[in-house]
Amino acid sequence: MTMTPELKPPGPLLPAAPAPQTLTTRLRPGLHRWGVTLLRAGLGVLYVWFGILKIIERSPAGVLVTGTIPGHPGGWVVPALGWVEVLLGLWLLSGRGLLLALPVLGAHLCGTFGVLLFMPGTAFDDGNPLLLTLVGEFVVKNLVLLTAVLVVTTDSRRRPDGV
Repeated sequence: MTMTPELKPPGPLLPAAPAPQTLTTRLRPGLHRWGVTLLRAGLGVLYVWFGILKIIERSPAGVLVTGTIPGHPGGWVVPALGWVEVLLGLWLLSGRGLLLALPVLGAHLCGTFGVLLFMPGTAFDDGNPLLLTLVGEFVVKNLVLLTAVLVVTTDSRRRPDGV
């Protein structure tokens, strides 16, 4: 049987409604934007704070710094590193030229792993690399900071040039 145009069923009267967005789908872009910004600010504050502690010679990490440098470093090394950290923190807080900061921040954080190589007795219980001491945990958590630095310095959403 052939249908004539008059007998064809009509198409939908209203267009299909788009699937409703979930709350998380609607919030995700803003949360991501603010999350990366807060991560950058948090890293900046952390660098400034830890740097100031080194400058005023109140950082518990000072012993670790001098223990990873061959020879007998002078008393100026830890405060000098503190000034570098303050400058890196201010650079992060400024939000400018962050891609240029990546190698400097990366090198700084990779340097902290020197404790695992040059002072393994302070980082591992009984020489076992799976049994971290408090110092070992302090150092290994820098893997997270290194990843955070990678995220905030390569986030190019704010400026088209990515710098």
